Amino acid sequence: MRTKPELRAELVRRRRELSAAQVEAASRAIAAQVLAGVDWPAVRTMHVYSSVAGWGEVDTGPIVSVVQAEWPQIVVSRPGLGRDQPIPTERFDVIVVPVVGFDRANNRLGLGGGFYDRFLAGRPAALKIGLAYAWALVPEGLPVEPHDVPLDRIVTEAPLS
Repeated sequence: MRTKPELRAELVRRRRELSAAQVEAASRAIAAQVLAGVDWPAVRTMHVYSSVAGWGEVDTGPIVSVVQAEWPQIVVSRPGLGRDQPIPTERFDVIVVPVVGFDRANNRLGLGGGFYDRFLAGRPAALKIGLAYAWALVPEGLPVEPHDVPLDRIVTEAPLS
């Protein structure tokens, strides 16, 4: 089994090689699935990562735009999060996080700072959704550490084989 740093380096490289058109198409497909797969009228608060242009991350803009237009009662939090940012203390009904790589057990590989593991650990009742590219599935599974928090769902642009 490859180590987390090895997998992370390979998947981040591949993600950064995506064209803007590829990111946009995948992001639209992922947004459609997220928007169709949540009981939005029951949601009061939502945390969504702020995607960074040029990193190849799934763009969360389409999700946020539709949620704010269709369900204005939902408070959407989109902080710019970094390793040195404090962990938010608010309660969230839905949390959307970036995914570099994942496995079939919904374990998530991130950028390695541990922020989202700490954040998610304190939100057991929230619906935890990861956004990933289908090719980022690690079929042999990810190395899992005690602090890792599996997600409830990982949404990709295409069905997984």
